[in-house]
Amino acid sequence: MRLKNKLILSYIVLITLPLATLGTGAFYASKNVMLKLARDNVTEIVQKNNQIIDERLKIIEDESLSLMVECDLYQIFDGAAPTGSELLNTNRRVTKILNQYFAQSKDLYSVELVTRSFVYGSKTRNTYPPDHFYESELYKQAAEKKGKLTWVPTYDYSRMHQLPDLAGADIEYRQLFSAVRQLNPSCVRNDAIVRTRAGMEKPILVMNFQDRVYSDIFRNSIPIDNTVFLVVSQDGTIISHTNAALVGSKPPLPWIDKFESRSSGASYVMVDGKRMIACYTVSGITGWTSVVLIPPSALTKDIGQTITVFIITLGASLLLLSLLFAYLISIRIYSPIRKLLLAIKRVGGGDFNARIKVEGKDELGHVLMKFNSMNEQVQQLIEENYVSKLRERETEIMALNIQLNPHFLYNTLNIINWMAVHGEKEHVSQMLVSLSRMLHYTTDNRKDEMPLQEDIGWLKDYLIIMSNRYDHAFKVDFDIEPGLMEVNVPKLFLQPLVENAIIHGFGGMESGGLITIYGRRQGEDIEFCVEDNGRGMTPKRLKEVLAETTSNIGIKNVDKRIKLRYGTRYGISIESVLELGTRVKLIIPYRKAQGKMN
Repeated sequence: MRLKNKLILSYIVLITLPLATLGTGAFYASKNVMLKLARDNVTEIVQKNNQIIDERLKIIEDESLSLMVECDLYQIFDGAAPTGSELLNTNRRVTKILNQYFAQSKDLYSVELVTRSFVYGSKTRNTYPPDHFYESELYKQAAEKKGKLTWVPTYDYSRMHQLPDLAGADIEYRQLFSAVRQLNPSCVRNDAIVRTRAGMEKPILVMNFQDRVYSDIFRNSIPIDNTVFLVVSQDGTIISHTNAALVGSKPPLPWIDKFESRSSGASYVMVDGKRMIACYTVSGITGWTSVVLIPPSALTKDIGQTITVFIITLGASLLLLSLLFAYLISIRIYSPIRKLLLAIKRVGGGDFNARIKVEGKDELGHVLMKFNSMNEQVQQLIEENYVSKLRERETEIMALNIQLNPHFLYNTLNIINWMAVHGEKEHVSQMLVSLSRMLHYTTDNRKDEMPLQEDIGWLKDYLIIMSNRYDHAFKVDFDIEPGLMEVNVPKLFLQPLVENAIIHGFGGMESGGLITIYGRRQGEDIEFCVEDNGRGMTPKRLKEVLAETTSNIGIKNVDKRIKLRYGTRYGISIESVLELGTRVKLIIPYRKAQGKMN
């Protein structure tokens, strides 16, 4: 593509890219603001709805508490249990008392006082015999709380009261939730509380509710499409739901567990594979959680369309304008830039005598003048500095490259000869193969870095020879992370450390030597460690080994190679304890291998 066309294209990109970025940013910023506002507003609505319901339930709870000191109720249950025709008269008295306390509440579906012989209260909505009540969950909850009000989540009426005849019937009180309290009737007389005599039966107050207590308030309070509300008890029972068919069920709701530690708030959750905004609050009366689920897409649909149309319209206009300006500007700068490109091509071909005729005095003319001046200096700098420094560094690195010691080769050949004399054919073959691979690896100087896997392979061949040379007086364990086998490492960087451990660490030992070679990735670095259980070193000797004037050429060369290649923060450190062993740590940067040696 010609420079002029590139300039035109660059102007188009410079216009469209910021526009697209700003448009995208504005879209998501607006979306996030709308989502936050909607989330906060819905959360506030949920809290207010829940507060309204709690206030109504609190009134009922207080009335049930006041019922415990109702003198008329005390008189009824302080005497002998009524029988026969007395039951009807007693039921009228109890029903009247219950109506005095609860008739004004529109939330209560029905209310009863249950004893082992009779269920007191109005029979117009629901009724059941007391036979199985004392085996039901309602009684268990009331008895367990011992006079405190407890809320029982939604249940199937026919199952709770063991009424199989109603199991398939279409009744409006199929699903109910209840508040139950065990009453100990009492009366205040002469500023003293008088309670029923010991041994008298304590009736159970049962207040029943339908899910409309919640649904009537929540159903139309959130004017957002596809909104779902639900009220869930602590055990996962659905108290109320947008889908009435789910009331009383216990569907899996794993996302609701995150709300248990907070009284209210909003959070993103996954519901049936869809991302939803959940605004929730926990009732201070029942302990149940009210949740409103809103799909985020319902909040951003309109603004998304508006912003998209705006961005496309504005973008097309700016694009046409940018084409015009790009064409005009490219003509003015194309000519000197073209001259500069031709001159750079000549310089790239090695002609540092290339010069450009400067015609203008603007910034481009100044650039051309500086190019001519720079061109004169580049050739001199390359000859005087770059080439000499590069050669010096390459020479120094190659000089530090570890090669096989001639004495090592002589000793190895002598061991092979000795094995051949004694007829150890397999060992001779193994030694020759190992030596062959080592010679091939060390004499190939095309690369100063190799994959760790290949360098470890060479080291293992070296250890086979050294093990035979020292009559298997030591063992070597490798503990290197598998993921490091493909990284680039300096060639033969571990051999001097291992050789030092064998020769100096195990000197005088006939058996029991152990060398452990570790390799671990530490962030962007790799830490290698060669550890032996040999003689160790005194602090004085360790200081001599680490000194610049040390006679330990192998360790010094490896440390210098690493610092030359990677920088002074990398290199070797040594720890040693006399008679316990030595640990040599080596740190290099993590570099993935680009290819393997042929």
